[in-house]
Amino acid sequence: MTQVNFKRVASLPYSLDSGTFYFVEAGDYAESYLTSSTGQAKAIGNSAMINALVTAQLQNLSVNTVEVAADIAARDALIAGATTNLLIIVLDATADTSVASGAALYVYEKDADAVHKIAEYESMDFDLSWSALTGKPTSAVADIDEAVTQRHAHNNKTALDQIGADGSTLTFQGNPVSGASDWAQEDW
Repeated sequence: MTQVNFKRVASLPYSLDSGTFYFVEAGDYAESYLTSSTGQAKAIGNSAMINALVTAQLQNLSVNTVEVAADIAARDALIAGATTNLLIIVLDATADTSVASGAALYVYEKDADAVHKIAEYESMDFDLSWSALTGKPTSAVADIDEAVTQRHAHNNKTALDQIGADGSTLTFQGNPVSGASDWAQEDW
């Protein structure tokens, strides 16, 4: 009896074991592969197989024009006036109930008067605004102002505010400090 090993992995390894069923779980999708006795992977009803089938179909379909449409309504307007096969990327395909978010790629087959979705591209747009953040600080402007004021409050602030400079001369209360020689040249 031939035995089959089972492995659950995050990505298909570079070197494959022979006679092994690989279950690849990566993010929002999963794929499966079965290796032959020589370690060659065979796709089992997954995106690799689907991509190969779509590629074969596209090679048989003569696409005369590639178009970009803003949304499904614009795609439909292109199709209404089409005289040839079209490849159409729809930037906002969310009006298509099979698309959750983002763009989609469609092929319009003129002879069959049919539209086929061949790929989806999830939107990478995101809202990065203060109101969209979760777990953000809840300090009011007054709280922040108070914290800044307290941080800059010193016991000797009144005396420090009276220190100044007149050119390269250190001053206190506007008068030169005796014994302070050219303080701007000192190595602080």
